[in-house]
Amino acid sequence: MAAILRHRSALLILCLFLVLGIIYSASSPLFEPGDEHNHYAFVQHLATGANAAWLRRLPVQVAGEKTLWGQEGSQPPLYYAVAALLTAGIDTGDMPSLMVANPHAQSGVPGTPDNANQFIHYRQEPFPWRGTALAVHLIRLFSVLLGVGTLLCTYALALFVLPGRPAIAVGAMAINAFIPMFIFTSASVNNDSLVIFLSSLSLVLLVRAIQRGAPPGLLLALGGVTGLACLTKLSALGLLPLACLGLALAAQRRGVAGRPGVIRWAGQCALVIIPASIIAGWWYFRNWQLYGDLLGLNTMVAVAGGRPPREVLSDLLGEFQGFRYSFWGVLGGFNILLRPAWVYAVLDLVSAAAAVGLVLPACQARRRRTSGPPALELWLLAAWTVIEAVALLRWTSMTLASQGRLMFAALAPICLFLALGLIGPLAPRHQWVAARVIGGLLFLLAAVTPFAAIRPAYEPQPLLAVADVPTSARRYEVDFGGVMRLLAWEAGARVTPGASLPVTLYWQALAPVDEDLSVSVQLFSWQQALGQHDSYPGGGLWPTSRLVPGQVVRDTHLIPVRRDAKGPTPGWISISLYRFSTMEKLSATDAQGQPVVFPILTRIALDPAEPAPTLAGAHPLDASFGSRVRLTGYDLASSLVRAGEEVTVTLYWQTTADMDVDYSTFIHLRDAGTGEPACSPCRTAAQVDAELLQGFYPTSAWQPGEVFGDTQHLSLPQDLPAGTYRIFAGLYDAMTGQRLPVLNAGGEPIGNELPIATVEVAD
Repeated sequence: MAAILRHRSALLILCLFLVLGIIYSASSPLFEPGDEHNHYAFVQHLATGANAAWLRRLPVQVAGEKTLWGQEGSQPPLYYAVAALLTAGIDTGDMPSLMVANPHAQSGVPGTPDNANQFIHYRQEPFPWRGTALAVHLIRLFSVLLGVGTLLCTYALALFVLPGRPAIAVGAMAINAFIPMFIFTSASVNNDSLVIFLSSLSLVLLVRAIQRGAPPGLLLALGGVTGLACLTKLSALGLLPLACLGLALAAQRRGVAGRPGVIRWAGQCALVIIPASIIAGWWYFRNWQLYGDLLGLNTMVAVAGGRPPREVLSDLLGEFQGFRYSFWGVLGGFNILLRPAWVYAVLDLVSAAAAVGLVLPACQARRRRTSGPPALELWLLAAWTVIEAVALLRWTSMTLASQGRLMFAALAPICLFLALGLIGPLAPRHQWVAARVIGGLLFLLAAVTPFAAIRPAYEPQPLLAVADVPTSARRYEVDFGGVMRLLAWEAGARVTPGASLPVTLYWQALAPVDEDLSVSVQLFSWQQALGQHDSYPGGGLWPTSRLVPGQVVRDTHLIPVRRDAKGPTPGWISISLYRFSTMEKLSATDAQGQPVVFPILTRIALDPAEPAPTLAGAHPLDASFGSRVRLTGYDLASSLVRAGEEVTVTLYWQTTADMDVDYSTFIHLRDAGTGEPACSPCRTAAQVDAELLQGFYPTSAWQPGEVFGDTQHLSLPQDLPAGTYRIFAGLYDAMTGQRLPVLNAGGEPIGNELPIATVEVAD
C-alpha cells in the first residue's frame, strides 16, 4: 500500500489514459484512423488462416499489385500475428461490406471542412459490436493496453535516469499520456503501439543494464525485447547499435579498457544480438530471399509510392509544419486538426521553452564546472532520438511520410527531455506544481479532442423534412434521375480568386437508391473553369443509399476558386448528380417535366484578386459606344500577315450602364484608302460578325463595371493583294441592325464604328 501511495500520481495518470484511450477508440469509426484499414487487412488475412501455417500466409509484396493491406504487407509481422490470435475466433466475413471507400475522401488534407471520412459507415458499427467491428475494437483495446505499458516505461526510465526527482518522472509520464496523437495512435489498429512499447522497454532495460554493471540476465532480456521490437517495425533496428554503444561507454566509465575490456564488451554485445537475431533474423532473411533486400524497403516504397522527383530538402522544409502538427495531433486520415487551432502555436512555445530549459542549465553548469544529471544515460536517450530522426529523414526522403508520429518509437526519451526542460530548472518546491499544471492542461486538451475534433468530423447533420428548408433558400425544384430532387439552394453572391464559395443544396430523396450517387458543383466563367467540388451528399456522410424517400439532406459545398482566376467577371454555378464509377450524369427535369440540359443555379461575381488598372490590352483606347459600354483597348496577334492567314483581334469592353439589348460585334478589314476615320468607300477585304463572348454571356446580363476580353478571328482571302489595311470595329443590335454610336473621350459622336489598328499584308 505504501508503494502504491508513493506512486499515486502515476497511477492516476494511467487510469486517466485508459479512460481516454477507450473514448478515443469509440469516437473513431472503423478504419478511419490513419492506415487502420491496411493494418487490419493484414491482421484479418492472418486470422482467417489460423488453422494453416501462418508463416506461409505472410503477404508477398508485388509492385503494382493492389491488395487490401497495401504497403503494410511489407511490415514485420509480430503485431499482426498477436492481433490475429486475439481475434481468430471471430467471424469477420462482413469486412468487405464495411470497407466501402468514400471516393471523395480528403485524406491527407489537414483541416478539411468535409469528407474527412475515408469510408462509408453503416449500421454494423454501433455497439454491441459484432463481426469485424468486434475484432477491430478488441485490437484497439489491445493497443490501448500497449500504451499503458509505454507510460510505465516512460515513468520508470525517468526514475532510473533521474533518481530522486519524481516530479520530473510524473511530468514526463503525463506529457506522454496526454499527447492527443499518442492516445489516438494507441486507440487504433496500428503496429506503432507495439513498437513504441517495446522500444521504450528496451531503453529501460538498457539503462538498468548499464547502471547494474550489465548482468547477463538483463542483457538477454534486452536482446529478447529488442528482437521483438525489430520483429514489429523496422524503426527498432537502431536499438542494437545503441545497446552496443551504451555498453561500450559504460565500460569506459567504469575504467575497463584494453583487450580484456574489449572481449568482455563483445561478449555483452553478443548476449544482446544473439537473442535478437534468433527472434527477428528469420524475417530479414525472408526479405533477402524474396526481394534481395534485407529490409524490404525498396518493395515497400514501390507499393506505397515514392516521393516525386523534386528538391527533397526544400520539400522536407516545407513539410515541417505538418511534421510538428502531427506530433501533437493530426487525427483521422491525417486530416482532422486539434481544436482550437491556436493550440499548435501554444505547443510550439512549450517545445521552445523546454529546449531553452535544457540548454541554459547545461551551459551554466559547464561554466561553473558543476555536475548535472547522469550524462551517459541522457546522452544515450538523446542518441536514440537522433537515430530515429535520421531513420525517419531517410524514409521520408524516399516516400511522402513527414509525420511526427513516426518519431514515437523515441517518445519516452522525448517526453523525458520535455519534462526536464520545463520542470528541471525550477526550484524543487515548484516542480510538483509545474508537473501538475502541465499534465492538467494537456489532459484538458486530450479530453476535449474527441468531442471537439474527432466526433464532429464523422457525425452527419440531422436529416430534415421539406418544411424545415429555410424560407431564405431559393427554390429550384429540379429532379435528377427520378431519385433525387434539388428543392432549394443558398450561395454567396461574390468571391475572389483563392477563396472558397459556399453553396448549400437541399436534396430530397424521391425513391430508394441502391447506389451512392455523387454531387458535382461547378463554378465556371467565360473561357475559364473557376472551381469544382464533388462529394456524396452531406459532406460525404449521407450517401444516397442510406436515404429514405421523403428525407431532406442539407448539403454544403465549399468551392475552392483558382488563385489564377481572372476577374472581374461573372461566374455560373452548375449542378449535376452522377455515378462515380462510370461518370454518367443523371438526367434532370424541371417541375413541368421538361428536360434541363445544363442545370444552372445562379450567376455570381468573381472579383479581381486585388484592385488593378482597367483591363485595356497592349493598345489602350477610350471610346464609348452609346454611353453604355467602353472600348478600353485591344490586342493584335500580329500586324504583319499574309493572304489566306487569320488576323486575331481581342477587344476589351467595359460596361458603363445597364443594357437591355443583346448586342453583337462586327470587325471589318478595309483598304487603308485616304486614312479617313470612316473609310466607307474603301473596299472591305474581310469581316466577321458575331455575338460577343460567343453568346456565352449576352450583353443584356452585363453589370456596370465588368470587363471582358472578346477575341475574334478574321480570315483573309487567298487572293488578297499586298498592302496596308485598317481594322474597324463596332456594336449593333442583331435584331434591327442598328449600330451603337461611337463617342470620343469628350462625349462627342464620331460615327458608328471605330478604326482601331493598321495591318500590313505582305507578298
